[in-house]
Order: sequence, then structure tokens, then C-alpha cells
Amino acid sequence: MKLSHALLLAVPVAALAITDAHDAAACGGCFVPPEESTQVTGHRMLLSVSPTETTLWDQISYSGNPSSFAWILPTKGIVEVGLSSDALFAFVEQATSVTIAPPPLNCPGPPDGCQFPGEADNGFGASAGAGGGSASGGVTVVAQATVGPYETVQLKSDDPTALKSWLAAHNFSVPADVQPIIDGYVADHFDFLALKLVPGQGLDSMRPVRVTSPGASPTLPLRMVAAGTGSLTPITLWVLGEGRYETANFDNFTIEPSSVVWNWDTQSSSYTTLKQAGFAKNAGLGWLTEAARPTSSFELTNNLIQVAQNNATQSGYGDSTGMGAVEEATADADKLLGNIAPASLWITRLHAELPRAALGKDLEVGASMTQTQVANFIQTAVGIGTPPACPIYNCGGGDVSGSGFFGNGVGSKSSARCDVSVGGSSGGGTVAIGGLGALVALAMVRRRKSR
Repeated sequence: MKLSHALLLAVPVAALAITDAHDAAACGGCFVPPEESTQVTGHRMLLSVSPTETTLWDQISYSGNPSSFAWILPTKGIVEVGLSSDALFAFVEQATSVTIAPPPLNCPGPPDGCQFPGEADNGFGASAGAGGGSASGGVTVVAQATVGPYETVQLKSDDPTALKSWLAAHNFSVPADVQPIIDGYVADHFDFLALKLVPGQGLDSMRPVRVTSPGASPTLPLRMVAAGTGSLTPITLWVLGEGRYETANFDNFTIEPSSVVWNWDTQSSSYTTLKQAGFAKNAGLGWLTEAARPTSSFELTNNLIQVAQNNATQSGYGDSTGMGAVEEATADADKLLGNIAPASLWITRLHAELPRAALGKDLEVGASMTQTQVANFIQTAVGIGTPPACPIYNCGGGDVSGSGFFGNGVGSKSSARCDVSVGGSSGGGTVAIGGLGALVALAMVRRRKSR
């Protein structure tokens, strides 16, 4: 079974396939009963950084079939917890995923005036909670609330032993190897947000949540991510802010588009190989900037709200009947944009595949020294292997009037039928394909393949 946990940020998509259920904790730790075997297999996080507040969504995927879940997130001060939706990550994934196109074949198009059956004269392809403040055994409960299917509690303590005792007494099972991590956060004067499912709620009821902290604090507590992970943890991080962002305390690298080679035989590119080489060069501690560009508040929020308006029950917002979906999506969109200056709004996509040893320090992100765009569409110029043959056009079946092949413009002509053959040489052995087959053949020439 696969689950996702969403903390901090969400982005919409117009017709999305909603992904797995998620949970909240800014880079929080995932805890399950000790007798069960569950492992975190990756994170997708979104961070919105504005001068007055920072909001984070963290979508955690895992393997296993746990009977219950709990998350613990280090925080600074009292945070605001709200419900989000899987639609958010589906949208930013769609908007920034890397796409690789094969080299142009430079094939000639159909002769002037030659049309496919049923094609219009304008040419082929013209389609378009409130807190309590109570103290118990060295632990202060500064806020607690029920948010959708979650019970949430915000804790403060200067005594790591008392904090771990409180968590254990309230059914938060903290593994032995994670307890020193909690000690470290207590020593650094962090507070904690703890979440678990309301009793009686099943896994199908789990929903992403967002966590908003006061002030600009673009730091992700990676040390807590180590809870429940294996030897390697893939992380994709989107950052919304004023300009391009990058990691401040890890290595950064990009892939030069001109270095990407297309393999015609396998219909794939060398992008993945170059990415893995970049990680290996940095001993697994590097972050790849996969995309970075200016964006607009309309691009980020319009589809999200439209999903809630037009397909409320499937949007991931509201209750099971879709009630409240638009309001929740609007609240999510507001947190997505924060107080970022609209004219300076950028979206940056970073990716890392961190070995467990790299999770020993928190991740800091900041403005990139290079405020240049990184395109997520790469048009390759070099190909290896055998490219497909260019189509061979055979125009006939129409009445052509006037002088010359298609006339000189004086006479009138009817649309000529255009069949296309796909073959290796100019000799025989080609098979004429008309109508739909012609479109498929051309699509083979023009197709793009994602990495």
C-alpha cells in the first residue's frame, strides 16, 4: 500500500487523477506501532516562503500496511494547521515535470495544397484550533484541535525525557533510533506538532494537511525525516518565493540541456543517467534544480479552485459530499501565495536522492545566486541509434486545375487526397496509409517522450 502525507503547500490541477492519501508534518517523522513493518519510500514537499509566513506541505509515500499512523513535526512557535488536498501536488508535478523531446528529423511536410481526408483548409494539426496552554510533567500543551480526521496537539518542552514520556503516554510510538533526534530538536529550542488519526477513522479517510509558521523560515527539519526511512530517500521539493531558490547548505547542480542525448532505438534520453552521475559526484548530497521559472498567481490557483468548483466530491476538499470544497480550496490557494509579491513570484523544483547519512542536518533553502530560468522542456540536438524514416506523401484523387502541379492561382482546385507512406528508402515496399493512419504516422515523427 502507498500513502502520502501532505504538510504545507498544495497546488491544483484541472483534471487530475487524485493521488494517494497524505499526512502532515513539515518534513515530519512517520511513526507506526513497533510490531508493524512500514517504511517511508519518498517525500514530495512544497514550501511557500513569504516575508510574513512560511507554509509547507509534505507528501510522504511509504510501503507496508500499518493499522495506525502518527506524525511528529518540529516547529517554531504556534503554527496554523489546515486541510489540503492531493490535487495540489498533482498540479505542481504536471507544471514542472521534465520532458525530453527527440532531435528534429527535418522531414519535409506534405506538398503545398495536399490535404489528408477530412482535414480543414487551414492545415494539418490545427486543433486546439485554539490552544489550551496546559502543562503536564514538564510538557506544555500550547494548542490542540481536531482538523478533519486528525487529532492535533502542539507541544513545548525543555525536557526531552518528559517530552518522550508524554508522547509514549499518548500512544505516539517513537523508535529508539529517533529519540536522540528529538533530544536534538529540544536542545535547539524547537516546539512540536503531533498528529494522529481520530479514533475510528480508517486509512481511506486520511487527507493532506498544511502547516503555516510565522515569518520567513525556509528550513526543513530533515533530521526528523530519518524516522521510518530506508537507506535512500528520494525527495522532490517545490519552492514558491520571490525569485529562484536553491539549497543553502547542500551542493546544487543542474543538467546542461546540450549534454542530453536521445536514443532512437530505446525512445529515451540520457537525462536519468546524467542525473544519477550528478548525485554520485556529490556523494549523494547534491540537489538537482530540475525547473525554475516565473509563474503567476492565476496559474497556481485557478485550476485548484476550478477542481473544487466543478468536481467537488473528487477534488479532495470538503466532506464526502463535496460540501465546503470551494472554501477549503480557496484557503489553500491563499496560503500557497502567502504575501509573495506577484511580480516576483517564481516556482523552483529541486530533487535529491539522499542517503540516510545526509539526513543528519536540516535543509536550508535561500535565494539562488543565479537568477536564471531552468527550463523543464529539453529539445535534444544529438541522437544515437536509428531514427524513424520520414513519411512519403502521395497526393492524388483530387481534381487539380490550372497550370503547374497545383495550378498557378488562376484556376480553381479541389482538395487533393494525401496518403502517406512510411518506408526506409525511396524504392518500393512502402505501404500507403490514409486517414487516421496518416495522423499516427506523423505523430510517430513528432512524438515526445518524457524522461
